[in-house]
Amino acid sequence: MMKKSKAQTRRMIVQIVSLALALGFLALVIRGTNHSIHEACPYAFVCFGLSGSTFLRLGGWAMAGMVVFGFAMLVYTIFQGRKFCAWLCPLGTVQELLFSLRGKSYRMKHRSPFYVERKLAFLKYLILLITLVLTLLGFNYLFIRLCPFYSLSLLPKLFAPGILVLGIVLLISCFSDRVWCRFLCPYAALMNIFQWLGDTVGIQRKKIRRNLERCTDCGLCSLNCPMNINIAENEFVQDRNCIHCGLCAESCPKPGTYTEERECENQPRS
Repeated sequence: MMKKSKAQTRRMIVQIVSLALALGFLALVIRGTNHSIHEACPYAFVCFGLSGSTFLRLGGWAMAGMVVFGFAMLVYTIFQGRKFCAWLCPLGTVQELLFSLRGKSYRMKHRSPFYVERKLAFLKYLILLITLVLTLLGFNYLFIRLCPFYSLSLLPKLFAPGILVLGIVLLISCFSDRVWCRFLCPYAALMNIFQWLGDTVGIQRKKIRRNLERCTDCGLCSLNCPMNINIAENEFVQDRNCIHCGLCAESCPKPGTYTEERECENQPRS
């Protein structure tokens, strides 16, 4: 069961460590070592093609290790959900930090309607499809120029397209919560697809559960969700975009209302 303050403290520690490691790796890249920032990106297997020899030629064993990690996280997502986004992703942490400067009241007052959220959600799947097709055709260099991580690999030189994308994402993140995670990240789309595959074959993953007997229907959970999910719609959060950040539990005035459980654990037993 998630404990309100302790859960967020643990998540913050993991986020800080993950961000520190990413910044340290970036420092090595900037100093001119024979590394690429993509060695710290789980989507690298798409950026550099689907050939194992490509990984070894361009990134060495470090990139091959990250590719293995990327696949491992996809499998993990089938059982645990998209925790990578809320706990490990450095860009997710930076977005969260930037938006937190606006304060909790800003989040509750400036939210896009749920129907708009659902309509825009297809964008990350479109980006995933485009990147996969271009990679399979051998034209991955066309989209890699727009990748914020690629632009960071070229520092201290500036690479305009990638820096522009990164700047826009960070600027919008000051006014809209986790815009990259919600609408643009192809790896997020891939994680959602793996969750769907798990659902299709009957694998029960952990979900956020709302205790209906304790809930007062105040709606604070939905208003404070960084992924703009209608938390109070069902007993279990069915939306695959849930990143298990625990902010719904953190905002709830009644501790213990929200827990992490598998849906089958609460089904009536004969």
